[in-house]
Amino acid sequence: MSNENLSQLMRVAKKYYLLDMKQDEIAASEQISKSTVSRLINKARELGYVTFNLNFPSVTDENLQNELQEIFQLKHIFVAESDKTDERITFSNVSDGLSSYLNEIISDGDIVGVSWGKTMTYMSENLVPAVKKDVKFVLLNGGVSNRNVSTLSDQMLIKFAKNYGATWYFLQVPSFVDNSHIAGIIKQDSKINEIFRLIEETDTVIYSVGFVNKDSVLVKAGYFTEGDYENLRKQGFVGDICSRYIKNNGEHAEGELYDRVIGISLEEIKEKKNSICVAIGKEKAEAILASLKGGYTNTLFTDEITAKEVLNLYRKEGV
Repeated sequence: MSNENLSQLMRVAKKYYLLDMKQDEIAASEQISKSTVSRLINKARELGYVTFNLNFPSVTDENLQNELQEIFQLKHIFVAESDKTDERITFSNVSDGLSSYLNEIISDGDIVGVSWGKTMTYMSENLVPAVKKDVKFVLLNGGVSNRNVSTLSDQMLIKFAKNYGATWYFLQVPSFVDNSHIAGIIKQDSKINEIFRLIEETDTVIYSVGFVNKDSVLVKAGYFTEGDYENLRKQGFVGDICSRYIKNNGEHAEGELYDRVIGISLEEIKEKKNSICVAIGKEKAEAILASLKGGYTNTLFTDEITAKEVLNLYRKEGV
């Protein structure tokens, strides 16, 4: 974009957003068409020259929060208002609550672990800045090594870290390898071992839960076949936390399925001061319930529809 075009884009955007001029007024003042004004306004947003911060108070369902907190003895819970017309609004409502909470609990010198996924990517893009001193962010589990599939884990981690003026540390290995022997050798590498030491030192870990389905990124990346997932279902597995599979009763996988994973263990997650699960969608309810039964989650961020489904499943099982 030439300096002349950039100057015009800036003028149009400032007239629209700062001076509250109407688009036809701007068109007349710039001697351009109204459609060109609209295009320049949209371009300013696309290029990141214009951004918005919405600072609405959080709307939560206190009855659902209290019931879930009492049943599962949670340290903290946030149940956001669900929007049935657009999932993005529900995600935004949940991220508002998460961002506010993280800004309260993250202190100078903390080491925070985060996992990857669609939910975590959205959360990383909708945080409220709160610069802290000497904070570190580390990735909790490996990604995928298939060039046709991306978890966006690097970008997600960087966004979390930059929001707090923190440094970041990648775990640049696959989430799954062919067998436990290979996983063990990789973990012995000095650089990888340094990352695992950081993971051990985290007080706060933030993750979502996956659910067992044929559209999983791990199926698309070739780690599992659709048939493998059918077998997992038959064995009672309903989801995963940081690529480690859990059953509907809260028990986790053992043997090769568990030991092939390169990342934080579920035993470690249970010991963390803040083990924060962020999960949205009725399809994740089984996995959320399993994470609560297994004691892997002591802090939950979700929405009304998902929370109600978790409670419905809990009551049906007569736990």
